[in-house]
Amino acid sequence: MGKIYQVIVIGLNGENMTIDLCNTEEQMKAMTVLQLKNKLGERLPGRAGKSVDNIRLIFTTDGLDDDERTLVSYGVQHKSAIQMVIKVPGGVQL
Repeated sequence: MGKIYQVIVIGLNGENMTIDLCNTEEQMKAMTVLQLKNKLGERLPGRAGKSVDNIRLIFTTDGLDDDERTLVSYGVQHKSAIQMVIKVPGGVQL
């Protein structure tokens, strides 16, 4: 059996989730931010996981804001740690 490429996502309460991304280096190079968000959405309870638009990921000091970019273009590698925050609605409606 081959290597399983993974990232560690640090969740809302500081808990670590290991997310299996793929099985080959080629798949890892093609993995997008949106694909990671979808995998996270499957693991999140309740409303947080229903909309991947509410998930924001941060790697080192960079926000992974472009869903179409690959993870490796941000420098993410096997076993990288990524911080997750959930955007909450708020503010004043006019």
